[in-house]
Amino acid sequence: MKNDLIAAVQAYVDTGVPARSVPFEWDGKRYWIKISLPCQRTVWHRVQDCFAFLSRAEVLRSTVSSFDQVGLDEEAKRLIRIKARHVLVPDVVAQKPGWLLLSDIGTSLHDALENAEEKEPLLMKAMVALADLHQKGGWHGTGQLRDMIISPAGEVGFIDFEEAVGEAMGRDAAQARDVLRFLISAVRFDREDGALLQQLLARYQANGPQTVWPQMKAVLRLISPLAFILRPFYNKLGRDVRETLLVYQALKQTVRQP
Repeated sequence: MKNDLIAAVQAYVDTGVPARSVPFEWDGKRYWIKISLPCQRTVWHRVQDCFAFLSRAEVLRSTVSSFDQVGLDEEAKRLIRIKARHVLVPDVVAQKPGWLLLSDIGTSLHDALENAEEKEPLLMKAMVALADLHQKGGWHGTGQLRDMIISPAGEVGFIDFEEAVGEAMGRDAAQARDVLRFLISAVRFDREDGALLQQLLARYQANGPQTVWPQMKAVLRLISPLAFILRPFYNKLGRDVRETLLVYQALKQTVRQP
């Protein structure tokens, strides 16, 4: 049966896959096909790396997906390595030149949050799952809600391990980057008082490694002057800037705690 599945996937890929990742139904089960990408690195990534070096903020280094077959092979290895740490990620069902076939592990956490009346419990569960991944020595690479999954059993899992984060920075910086990007994707559910963000950070502190906080302090040092300048104009700022300042304030209060 697996040979038939592989043949069906290959036939579909040969017709032209419309996106980097697409669902594929076979024998009553859903899978995901991922195809290779062209080179994503540009001159602006080099500029970002120079800024990260000069500012001594490792967490700000640029990350991109490796291109062509190398990118697919690296993502498959990351998934296998993370799964061995007992973290919920897709199984690599098949791996052929130009594509990967991955199992479907649930529905988008982002979509689940949009439809949930009570969003805080789901967000807390997601933060604990991220902290658990970090405690096991791993990192996600995106940390965003759209790249997290809620399984039929209610377990939070992770998808999209495309970016070569571990090649760009060390473990502590990669994990800190996950937390930052999680907060940025979750801030839209905050009531603009920062209370939800602080609760999420408290949950991470209770469950995750403490080695991320020096990396956070480096980012805060960079943002601090700009935050000071913008604070008097908070109510006149656009939503994205206000949300960024909320994340900054929540992090600032958290790292100040003993």
